Amino acid sequence: MWFLSKQGDRKRREKGAMRFLRKGLPARRAERSVAKQQNQHSSAGIFFLWILLAGTFVYIAFFSVFFLIGEPRIMGMSEISEKTLRDFVENQVTGKYAGIVPKRGFFAVRPQTIAERLRMEYPLLASVSVTRVFPDSLRVEVTERQKILLWCSDDRCLLIDEAGVAHDGSRALSPENMPYALLITDTSGKPTAPGETVLDPEYGAFAVRMSGLFPERLGIAIEPRYTTASRFADELRVRTEEGWEAYFGTDIPIESSLRTLKLLFEKELPQGRRATLAYIDLRTENRAYYAFREGENMENPSDTVPPVPTEEKKMEAEPKKKK
Repeated sequence: MWFLSKQGDRKRREKGAMRFLRKGLPARRAERSVAKQQNQHSSAGIFFLWILLAGTFVYIAFFSVFFLIGEPRIMGMSEISEKTLRDFVENQVTGKYAGIVPKRGFFAVRPQTIAERLRMEYPLLASVSVTRVFPDSLRVEVTERQKILLWCSDDRCLLIDEAGVAHDGSRALSPENMPYALLITDTSGKPTAPGETVLDPEYGAFAVRMSGLFPERLGIAIEPRYTTASRFADELRVRTEEGWEAYFGTDIPIESSLRTLKLLFEKELPQGRRATLAYIDLRTENRAYYAFREGENMENPSDTVPPVPTEEKKMEAEPKKKK
């Protein structure tokens, strides 16, 4: 009996121990749940603080008076007035995006967009650089063209930039820009499109220099409307105020051609003889051909320095055409 009683006591103790263990497990699970909830609340609080901090930065960057652009600084203009460009830039940064974000905000200003719009509005500008200067300044640097070069063909005129690429020329044909316009008409009539490379940069530079050097070296004004047989011909034809035309080869230095022309005037064509002159062809270096409108001396070759041998003097009924 003692033995059985002892075994019963042991079983009861073991059973009680098991009950103790079973009661402890839910307590530990509850502690983990509380810790997890605390971590979640802590993460949510940190996330809210980050949102609050980001919102503060956005407000300061886009709405603070400290970062609002002041009066733009304009540099580099000569023909276009500083006030004109400043008013245009001011108009670009006036107002709000979506009725909320001020366009004058330092981080809201779009320099590339302003530069592109300036080039489109003012064809006389060869280059435009718009730069933000921290914290509230906008600097605009421009370079003006000597002439606005326009390529006209198939009843359409396109602006030609310094790289020879065509752009829309509608603004360049406005009355305020016409005093600076220099037109080259392609008599072949081959159409061109914006974005197309029409000329070599050297050809465009030759045409612009011609507008200044011809009257400077010869004292004779020329019309701002040139012609050429085609975009592939290395030639340029200009009409003078005296009524006659001069044909230039763009592959010959312009100074050399003008020197030849000046010597021709001194030796054979003084001003009195040029009244009925039709054209002078200077597309061969150091040589000149000329013709009169009334048939007198229809084609006269004239050699200038250095002299050309007699056997090389070939008479032609029409001006030579470059291919």
